[in-house]
Amino acid sequence: MKKFSWLSYWSLLLSVFPVPFFFAVLYRLIRIDIYFVLSLIALSIILSVVFGVMAFVKKTEKNILAGIAIYIALFSAGIVIVIMMLGQMGNPPNA
Repeated sequence: MKKFSWLSYWSLLLSVFPVPFFFAVLYRLIRIDIYFVLSLIALSIILSVVFGVMAFVKKTEKNILAGIAIYIALFSAGIVIVIMMLGQMGNPPNA
């Protein structure tokens, strides 16, 4: 019998995390170094995709939640990258 396991749930949780966290740091609701934030976001997206792929490969796992999590993670990565490119956050000005 196929069911959801911790892989699907963690993949979904880690895929939703980056965008609200990024906007919270962007609007100074959370004051953390931007390089640390970007590394946390990248780690969250990478782990989400890895957990999603592991859930896809697992024989006793339902695939729908893992697929949604992978899609959200890749969409979150795209949003963060586009906002960084528009705001040129990857290259801070020399002060």
